[in-house]
Amino acid sequence: MSSNKKHLNHESNESNWISWIFLIVTLASAYYISMEESYSKLFLIFLLFNIGFAVFFSRKINKTVLNISRVLLGLLFVYSGFVKGVDPLGTQFKIEDYFYAYNMAWAKPMALALSVLLNAAEFSMGALLILRVKTKWVSLFSLLMMLMFTITTLYDALYSPVPDCGCFGDALVITNWQTFYKNLVINAFILIVFLRRFDFSSYKSIVTEIISLFVVVFGFMFFEYYSIKNLPPVDFRTWKVGNRLIPENPKPVKYYLTYKNIETAEEKEYLSKELPWQDSIFMAEWEWASSREDDPNIADMNLFPIVDASGSDISKELVSDENYVFIFVIYNLQKVPLEMVDPMNQMYADASDAGHTVVMLNSDLPDDYMKFKEENGLADFPLYNSDDTALKAAIRSNPGLIIVRSGEVISKYHYNNFPTYKEFLSER
Repeated sequence: MSSNKKHLNHESNESNWISWIFLIVTLASAYYISMEESYSKLFLIFLLFNIGFAVFFSRKINKTVLNISRVLLGLLFVYSGFVKGVDPLGTQFKIEDYFYAYNMAWAKPMALALSVLLNAAEFSMGALLILRVKTKWVSLFSLLMMLMFTITTLYDALYSPVPDCGCFGDALVITNWQTFYKNLVINAFILIVFLRRFDFSSYKSIVTEIISLFVVVFGFMFFEYYSIKNLPPVDFRTWKVGNRLIPENPKPVKYYLTYKNIETAEEKEYLSKELPWQDSIFMAEWEWASSREDDPNIADMNLFPIVDASGSDISKELVSDENYVFIFVIYNLQKVPLEMVDPMNQMYADASDAGHTVVMLNSDLPDDYMKFKEENGLADFPLYNSDDTALKAAIRSNPGLIIVRSGEVISKYHYNNFPTYKEFLSER
């Protein structure tokens, strides 16, 4: 009996230190990813070794670490699914990027449906793992999905067909190599959970499990539907309500002038206020060559180019207005609901009569815009142009309405929720 007891104690001790070593090493690896943005042979070998360790010692992982692994995995899937599910259109745009990168433009119409399904699947896997609902099947489905994601992100890391995978939406942008490393860390946890899937207790009531399954899956899909028909409830982008687009107390911009000697062609650059313009000899011998500005506020600006008919970027001037500026956004003329033309025209008339600036941002060709305007009776908005990617990032609505003042985003509206001018004022 004593010998058996010692043997059991030895096995228990061995199981404990193997379990905690695995957990600590895996979590440390996850943290280190934030510091390793590019390819690292040693780190890659280490992560693969950790996966092998997880598989080889899976039976020795104790119940505590096993459940910690399940919960951590569930929390990660819930977070990843939520930050993408809160903005299904953002995930749609990322899926479209993948379709173009893989020469699958024909699949573009399926992108939104895939976005909704993938986000719901990821969130549901996480929630069901945490709740211990159908763990055997969820762990298998998770393993198969992660296998697909790991292969895809390895290709991304090697060849960079897209800048980033969008695995955490706009909430957290990481490099392609970091994404691949992240998936290897997840795989270590998921293999433990999958290989030990029969060791998890489950609910005695099948009805409880089925109800939980339906509530999680369809509840989240309804949440995504709401996010599509309105603006995302949580906005992770730079043009979110309350964000400043330019610094509140900007540093002075420095203007430099370059003058060239008329005889020697020598060039000298002066800070504008230091130019010896009162020196008649200098002014006679030197002529203006070029000028430039040094704006120390650029790093703190959250602007994208907004171009007028002459090709000048007027983004800073537009958003700096101390009065309300009403910015309508259209990034795809073909998909504008025509019933939105009258509400836009009415807002243009009311806000303009009240002395506000009302403009239209569009990414289509000017001729296409003018044709749309004439055919559908759109008002004579001052028209500015920008890149469709920038406009999609600014607002997830086509058309959409952004209201700014003094460099700050005051309000944003999906076309399903366009206010009248009086309704907007009543909200202030």
